[in-house]
Amino acid sequence: MTISNNLKLVNERIKKSCLTSGTDFSKVKVLAVSKKMETKRILEAYEAGLNLFGENYISESIEKINYFKKMGLSFEWHYIGPIQSNKTKSIAENFDWVHSVSNPKTVKRLIAQRPNGLGPLNIFVQVNLSNEKSKSGTKVDELRLILKECTGFRTLKVRGLMTIPENTSDNELIKKRFKTLVDTQKELKSDFTIQNPSVFIFDMISMGMSNDMDLAISESDPSFTTLVRLGTSIFGKRP
Repeated sequence: MTISNNLKLVNERIKKSCLTSGTDFSKVKVLAVSKKMETKRILEAYEAGLNLFGENYISESIEKINYFKKMGLSFEWHYIGPIQSNKTKSIAENFDWVHSVSNPKTVKRLIAQRPNGLGPLNIFVQVNLSNEKSKSGTKVDELRLILKECTGFRTLKVRGLMTIPENTSDNELIKKRFKTLVDTQKELKSDFTIQNPSVFIFDMISMGMSNDMDLAISESDPSFTTLVRLGTSIFGKRP
């Protein structure tokens, strides 16, 4: 199957999920997770109609970003991996979006290291709703501390929350996680956007992957655009 055919199947799946849940199809966006994918595969995805790409590994992703810049192609690059302190400068200098912010220290470093000429860095705060020790993300009751660190900075825009539910066949539990994320974001938007609307946008929510995007769409809210992070369903199995 070509990437173009895979994308057609993905869009059909999204449309079906939207129809079932009453979600507006235009409120769902696809982020193509391109980690470990060669540049020719990413170019194929771009030619199929995608221009949002998610990466996990700094050195690999910077090579790709520079490669496509030289070609004159402007993709929207999203960093979706765990954030180490020694990597924040590279992230701040090369990415447009970061999905995995999970503590105040990371916020401070990204703000300080973001070049002014690049414009604001768009971030999602990752929430560990399953409380798994092996998973990145903050707890719900620590979210406000992180968001307070973002107040008043022009180099940062908080676009929403992100989560990765536990690996389980219990669909009701996964739906519960997504609903919790949506409800939490609605509450935070109500409180923070009024105080500082130029920083706290809360217009998007990052949830759902190839195996559970239907469940994420079923729990989405019209207040936000749901960004689904899809790898294998677009590119196939990774090398």
